[in-house]
Amino acid sequence: MVEGGTSKAFTKIKKMAFADGEILHALLDKLSESVIQYLNAQIEAGAQSVMIFDTWGGVLSPRDYELFSLQYMHKIVDGLHRTYAGKKVPVTLFTKNGGQWLEKIAGTGCDCIGLDWTIDIASAKERVGDKVALQG
Repeated sequence: MVEGGTSKAFTKIKKMAFADGEILHALLDKLSESVIQYLNAQIEAGAQSVMIFDTWGGVLSPRDYELFSLQYMHKIVDGLHRTYAGKKVPVTLFTKNGGQWLEKIAGTGCDCIGLDWTIDIASAKERVGDKVALQG
């Protein structure tokens, strides 16, 4: 959306974060609300599980990850209808290159963490224990 296409370094949105963080927070807040509405509609339509993709959390510094990614992932997870028709609807959270954030991701309240090729599953299991399931 901000980059104008795919990006590996996210230079335009990082520039936005440093130049005017308030605008980026407003955008991320609106996007979070939209994702919550969309995923809740999916759940109400019968989705048995939902997955949230965070494509830039893995390229952020610890401070910026908390400010511009994690708090919005938390907001989305908190805003979802976790049961529908008497059944629990599990939520998976995937952060690309997010291996350094596993404990923080597990703390969002998600049920499962999606892993990519950059993290060893056994190592991830040691770090999060039985707090969440792992997928990857």
